[in-house]
Amino acid sequence: MRRHTPSGRVWRSLRGAFGRRGPRPMWRPVDRARRRARMLLVAGLLVSLAANAVLAAHAVATAPARARAGAAKVHRIDALVLGPVRPDAPAVATRFRAGELVRVGWTYPADHPVVGRIELLDPVSAGQPVPVWVTDRGELADTPQGAGALMLLALAGGALGVLTLGLGLAGLYLLRCRTLDRRAHRAWAADWARVEPHWSGRVDGRPGNPAA
Repeated sequence: MRRHTPSGRVWRSLRGAFGRRGPRPMWRPVDRARRRARMLLVAGLLVSLAANAVLAAHAVATAPARARAGAAKVHRIDALVLGPVRPDAPAVATRFRAGELVRVGWTYPADHPVVGRIELLDPVSAGQPVPVWVTDRGELADTPQGAGALMLLALAGGALGVLTLGLGLAGLYLLRCRTLDRRAHRAWAADWARVEPHWSGRVDGRPGNPAA
């Protein structure tokens, strides 16, 4: 028994979509429409793959520079834990769990005291310093992403783009195939309605003889 590998199936699909274009006397207009739909599907997938690959490669190449630019806009300083944020917390709390929201205070820029709230990454005590990231104006900022994280985001974004567009193209292709199937069924029904009276002999009394 002949076995068909996945690569062989892909090759046959490509060959069926872009193969020879010689005369095909047995092909109906709906068959040619299906072929055009397959060609558009494969071409769209190839264009999507190439475009997302180029965009992802550019994002990966510029990741170190973007990471340095992002890190230059924020500053890492120490803030003091002041107390709990939860209204039901004890009035005097001295120990806080990881994941708990607390009020913290810091001074940045110089002589500019600021109070904010953060989510703790580790258990701390009141009055203990914790690292925070702030902007040039002293406002809380997100932790800057490193070059590795930006590269991973670029690759994930490229893969998600290919998958999303591929699913969209596949959906359009299936919708087109359903439309063509209905058209082919209507054409077959019309042909059968014309041929069946002669084939069954209801016209000339000779079953199977298409001649009138």
